[in-house]
Amino acid sequence: MKEYLPSNLRNIALAGHGGAGKTTFAEAILFSAGVTSRMGSVAEGNTVSDYNHDEIERKISISTSLLNLEWRGVKINLLDPPGYTDFMGEVKAATRVADTVAILVKGLEGLEVGTELDWEFTKEHHNAVIFNVSKLDTDHSNFENVVKQIRERLTHDASVIQFPVSEGSGFNAVVDVLRMKVISYDSTARGKYQESEIPESLKEKASKYREELIEQLS
Repeated sequence: MKEYLPSNLRNIALAGHGGAGKTTFAEAILFSAGVTSRMGSVAEGNTVSDYNHDEIERKISISTSLLNLEWRGVKINLLDPPGYTDFMGEVKAATRVADTVAILVKGLEGLEVGTELDWEFTKEHHNAVIFNVSKLDTDHSNFENVVKQIRERLTHDASVIQFPVSEGSGFNAVVDVLRMKVISYDSTARGKYQESEIPESLKEKASKYREELIEQLS
């Protein structure tokens, strides 16, 4: 068994209201890291996280799953707890041992009860937090509205690192405000991408988010 220095270990918990896509997100991470040979599906009942009979039958997570992967020499322990409020104790336990919590927020619905409870747990345990706006391929999803909700209801300190080029069924590219490039992903879900220049129509928005980020870090 490979041993890792403490500096090369990360504990990351996934959080978010039920149905935000945490288990699918975990599947994508494992697949992109080469841990699995194909992405599982909640609908098909073949995900790594939801493996017991009740979870497969109900198509929801009911207990926390511990997944692990290696990325660039760092071992990442990924905790995937349930999202529905009946199982908030699982989320609280996961945030207690995590260094970082990735909170998924649906692009259409925005902040929900579970989202706000998750945020309170992260404040209690002093976690670093990443907000991931999920399901941007859903019709009528609204990334900017979700960002506004996060800043108004959770924290004014949230900074945008990436934003979608477009939303809805054609979603496959984001603008990265650190690189100041468009990152377009292919359909294999392996995390492979191509970089290109930001179109004129999005340069002003990218510059605004970049300036906000620099101001937040200074």
